Amino acid sequence: MNELCVLLKKEVKEYIRKHKILIILSVFILIGIISPLGTKYLGAILQQLLPSGYEIKFRSPSEIEAYFQFFKNISQLGLIIFIFATVGIMSDEFEKKTIINILSKGINRGTVILSKFVVTSVIFLLSYTVSIMVFRYYTGIFWGNNIRIGVVIYSSILIYFYGVLNISVNIFFGTIFENKILTLVVCFAFNIIQMFLGIFPQIARYLPVSSLSQCVYIVEGKIDIYETIPALLSTLFFTALLLIISIYLFNRKEIDQ
Repeated sequence: MNELCVLLKKEVKEYIRKHKILIILSVFILIGIISPLGTKYLGAILQQLLPSGYEIKFRSPSEIEAYFQFFKNISQLGLIIFIFATVGIMSDEFEKKTIINILSKGINRGTVILSKFVVTSVIFLLSYTVSIMVFRYYTGIFWGNNIRIGVVIYSSILIYFYGVLNISVNIFFGTIFENKILTLVVCFAFNIIQMFLGIFPQIARYLPVSSLSQCVYIVEGKIDIYETIPALLSTLFFTALLLIISIYLFNRKEIDQ
């Protein structure tokens, strides 16, 4: 337990020292602001900028449309920035040889991976929570927050756990490749491959990436919560599996001096 606490403090200090917490939090707050504001005013602004006689059809500004924009921005811009900011959590330790100093103190290797996973997951949770609070504040001003909070929370959970899955993917491939660039490429490939597989309806409902679209459908009332269970369980399963394999591989890995 003492080892875990020491490593947790180390990881938090690293995120603060490299300003990663500030970057991630700022991006998510910005998404929480621009999603409702863009929904409310972007169409009118663009229409004013067009030459006389030209028209562009936009979806009517509404609370549901604001959620559509918010979830889209989180799953695209938010998660992309998050992956970029955290891609070195494991691979940096190998590239900079700092892992040698950690292990030389007799710290359990599994604890090293768990500390990185826990701290990164908490930072993502904090950033996402602040983002949704900011978003709800502005949607409350514009439309009154008529969508039930339980639906919003569950939809947010789907996105959160998908982000957590990407953390475990990051750790897994960082442990294998020991290289930040390769890890980044494979992390994006992991998401892109799922999107291609998603064109097959029989497979799509079991893919973790399906959670990113299902969260919108729940808010719109197009699907029931039980229809999201296969993708959610798949997300949790692969998160746990990748962490377990990462710890196993790390325990057997020979560290170059």
